[in-house]
Amino acid sequence: MKKNIITKFVAMFSASCCIVSFAISGVNAAVVNSNELSTSYILNDAEISAENSLPSKYSSKDLGYVTEVKNQMFNDCWAYAGLAAFESKLLHDGIDIGNMSVNHLNAWATTNSNGRGWTRNTSDEGYSYICPGYLISWQGGVEEKDAGYIDLEGNIMGDNVQTDLTKYGTTSIRYLDKEDTNQIKQAIIDNGGVCTSYSNATACFSKDNLSYYMPASYEGSYIGHSVEAVGWDDNYSKSNFDSINGETPENDGAWLVKNSWGSYNSLDGYFWISYEDAYIFNDKYKPSYTIESYQEITDNVRLEQNEIFGATYDFNYIRESDITYINKFDFSNGYNTLDKVVFETSCKGADYNVYYVPVNKDEPESDESKWTRLYDGTVDYRGYICADLNDFELPVGYGAIAVRIDTSVLNEGVSKDSDEYVSGSIGVGEWLTKTDGTYIFKNDSKSKNSYIYYDDQMSELLDWYKTNLNDDMGGTFVIKAITTGDGSKATYLGDANLDGKIDVSDATAIQKYIVKLLDFSEISKINADVDKNGIIDVNDVTLIQKYIVKLIYEF
Repeated sequence: MKKNIITKFVAMFSASCCIVSFAISGVNAAVVNSNELSTSYILNDAEISAENSLPSKYSSKDLGYVTEVKNQMFNDCWAYAGLAAFESKLLHDGIDIGNMSVNHLNAWATTNSNGRGWTRNTSDEGYSYICPGYLISWQGGVEEKDAGYIDLEGNIMGDNVQTDLTKYGTTSIRYLDKEDTNQIKQAIIDNGGVCTSYSNATACFSKDNLSYYMPASYEGSYIGHSVEAVGWDDNYSKSNFDSINGETPENDGAWLVKNSWGSYNSLDGYFWISYEDAYIFNDKYKPSYTIESYQEITDNVRLEQNEIFGATYDFNYIRESDITYINKFDFSNGYNTLDKVVFETSCKGADYNVYYVPVNKDEPESDESKWTRLYDGTVDYRGYICADLNDFELPVGYGAIAVRIDTSVLNEGVSKDSDEYVSGSIGVGEWLTKTDGTYIFKNDSKSKNSYIYYDDQMSELLDWYKTNLNDDMGGTFVIKAITTGDGSKATYLGDANLDGKIDVSDATAIQKYIVKLLDFSEISKINADVDKNGIIDVNDVTLIQKYIVKLIYEF
């Protein structure tokens, strides 16, 4: 079983099920013109700089960084809000895109045919971590015109959804903190919008459905709901929050948010939510996030990853400040220039290093003197970090990417026994349950994909989970490699003589190599090691011979 800290996490996470119970009815007869979002909100990006203080009011809606308001039919507000933030980022950067397909994301986030992945149907609730994982894994977003018709009422499995339709791959995502209002505002200015959630209750809406405020003292029923924050007004009057519950904020100020309930009010589906609302941007529905960066996906770009769902938990089981997390990849596909490394962490302010680690006999090399240091940085924010490298040339074949998280700077003067001590940690794709024990997410981790290195010891991650936590499902570290190439260096197991086919001449070539009658290039060596054990011997010859006579069908 997992440690108690996981139970605590899942309780908060499961609370973010965005089931929409749209009970707002009868828009009040008092009509506010939609132009109430006045042109005084419009500021050019050039007018907002680091030297200037943030404006008292701002609207990405008025600047055209939003698509039209949608009207959700299922419990997928989390998908509408997350994709709206991605749409806003692209529009903010001048990229003319259509609507992103919410149905594609909803269908992708259903249970896979092997029972793994997000354990939900298309009509079930969702969770705030789904969309960031979808975007950072380049499984989406996908424009509606490219996704085509997806019948959400049909028999859908997540792994049957087409995932090669994404045009712009997300490379970094910033998680946002309620306490840092200026950071949230800057994110809206820089990226167009922020995906966040709040606790929705009819009693907390104003009579005209334009303003919303839930006080911390509210004791009625509510449900989690996700929206996109696209602006603010520091002077939005607290008197506008004339809700049924009778409570108003102590101060002026509100966020402008884009909803997914259609044009149900006089602001065409937007509304204001008080800065003092109890749950907007709160960790109850974490994470709130904004898309920091992305890149165009072309034929010469490839994303290497060992999981496709992103981080579902923070691997923080080891009370050490210096831990190295490693993912092993097969760089035999002809994309051998390492351009970027993406990873997820919550260790804001920590130092980190990125390494290339050779693989020796199917395991990452534990001798650090043989590692290549590629990048040094500081974790500027919680979320998905992108280390932009200087085009490191990867050796063909198996190799590993390591991310070392060092929290020593955060622990100066702090005892390891103190609650204030911060362990080096990284995002991991790991199983999750609700408080009643039913699964929210089942990871599909494979042996020898992830490793952990500390105290001069290298451990395969699934073995580590079993030994230390008695956990048979384990997890996979969220470390991704963005590579470039043209496929010309691709390798094919069995094709030892590099003639593009597998036949008896390859078996003969390997036999000559074994007795030192023939030299092999590096690519030939990779192809000749058919059983991938790091040794070229008669076993590889036998596998090729069996393949030729169809005793085996693939290597």
